[in-house]
Amino acid sequence: MTEIENSLKIKIPEQLKEFLLKHNGDMPENNTWFDPQGEYEYVTIHELTPIKYYKKFNNNKNYLMDTIAKDLWDRNLLAKNLLPFARDAGGNYFCIKINNGKIYYCTFDTWSDNLSVSDNQSKSTLFLCNSFNEFMSKLVCEDDL
Repeated sequence: MTEIENSLKIKIPEQLKEFLLKHNGDMPENNTWFDPQGEYEYVTIHELTPIKYYKKFNNNKNYLMDTIAKDLWDRNLLAKNLLPFARDAGGNYFCIKINNGKIYYCTFDTWSDNLSVSDNQSKSTLFLCNSFNEFMSKLVCEDDL
C-alpha cells in the first residue's frame, strides 16, 4: 500500500485502505449504488480497482489503481484530490476524496468542449455519501432492484 501512496504522492483514506488490503479488487455481493434520496438512478459497480496485480486482469498494470489514477489525473478528467476505486460498465468511476474520505461518482459522458476543465470536472462529479464505509453499507444487490 505504501508503494501506491508513494507513487501517487497521497495518503489513501483509512477506510478504503483497509478494504483494499483485504479484498484487492474482489467484487462485493452488493454491488449497486441506489441513491436513498432518489436523486440519481442506480448504478452498478462493474469492477473494483485492484492495488496489485490481479489474475482477473491478466496481471496487466494498466488496470491497477495507481496507473488508472495517474491517467485520469494527467488527462484532467478527474481532480487530483479524487482517487478512483471502482468503475461502472460505462467507464465512469466511483472515487474517494483523498483529504476527507467523501465518496463521489464521476461521469465522463457529460464532458463538453465548451466548458473549462474545472467546470467539466465540477459538472461530472456527483456527491454520494460521507465515507467509504457508509458507501459500502448502502450498496444493494442488483438482482434485488
